[in-house]
Amino acid sequence: MNARIGVPVADMTIVSHLASMLEAGDAAAFDDFMRAGPFSAYQQSRAWPLAAPGHDRRQWRYFLCRQNGTMIGAAVIRCTKLPMGFWMASLQRGPMVHDPDHLAAVLGELKQALRRSGCCLVHLGPRVRGRALPAMAEAMRSHGFAPVDARDQALHNVTGIVWLDKPEADILAGFKQRARRALRAAEKAGITVRPVDSPADLDTYQQLLDAFAAARPDYDMRGQPDARGQAALVESLGGALLLAERDGVAVGAHAFVRQADEAIWLSLATLDRGGASPGYPLLWEGMRRARALGCVGYDLAGLPEDEPQDPGEAGRVQFKNGFAPHRRIMPPTQGASFGPVPQSVLLGARRAYRTFQRLRHSANG
Repeated sequence: MNARIGVPVADMTIVSHLASMLEAGDAAAFDDFMRAGPFSAYQQSRAWPLAAPGHDRRQWRYFLCRQNGTMIGAAVIRCTKLPMGFWMASLQRGPMVHDPDHLAAVLGELKQALRRSGCCLVHLGPRVRGRALPAMAEAMRSHGFAPVDARDQALHNVTGIVWLDKPEADILAGFKQRARRALRAAEKAGITVRPVDSPADLDTYQQLLDAFAAARPDYDMRGQPDARGQAALVESLGGALLLAERDGVAVGAHAFVRQADEAIWLSLATLDRGGASPGYPLLWEGMRRARALGCVGYDLAGLPEDEPQDPGEAGRVQFKNGFAPHRRIMPPTQGASFGPVPQSVLLGARRAYRTFQRLRHSANG
């Protein structure tokens, strides 16, 4: 479905476009806008719908917003069927704007376009931080958006950034002693890291992801693309897939993707069998390669807002903190509903449906 809306405002005209597919000219403009944005995210690229895990209740749409012919906002929208015939829109790390002052106008157009398309609920959360955060948070509030319940927060809003805009020796010196010691232990144990460079390597990467998921059932990896999906993201946006080996055997895998002038990790899977950990040299090599690509920061893809909730999370936090990241705060996922059914009712129905699906999956083995 394609829909264009024109809204004259004083001496300007804002035109928005919601589409399931983009024509060549719009596609090129969309890609250029997303790559050049200061708040770029791989979930807001046209590569993401092709790489994301498939689901029979999901479709994808694209939103473009222009002011006097110039793009001021855009978004990749995941459309999910809900119980009772409703559907919701999810804009992971979107919508994208270059100028924080444009967000209010973009949100107004977005809400109109979604409402006309039959959407009843929208979740969004731009990847904004720093000085732009207050203005963009106010724009979301002014359009009726509010943080959703913690149970419905699909993405982290606190993360850690390792700055790469310095010599490698200085980056390494900034790590905590624990991480530097782990890197030396991995080198002494003969752990090496190299890029994935063949279909067989990609199969090995997938095997490591599967083994990691099986060994950590408490760690939710359902939203993570498989190895081929990650490779497609890296090919489209830049980044790398890496394998760690010991005595010729693959013991770890790590992927990162580029987001404007930063990199963010996509996955890290290790087979820790005692002794030196492959996770440290994998992440360090990822940082080195991201720096060589011109990235100034490496996003560790999430830290808990408060204390870790379980031993698994505590272990992951300890690992990430070994690299002494800078703590970054982003807005949590925001929600707004359309029509007579409150957001709480819609989300409650979705949680009940998900619980039913998990129980049915468990019963079927």
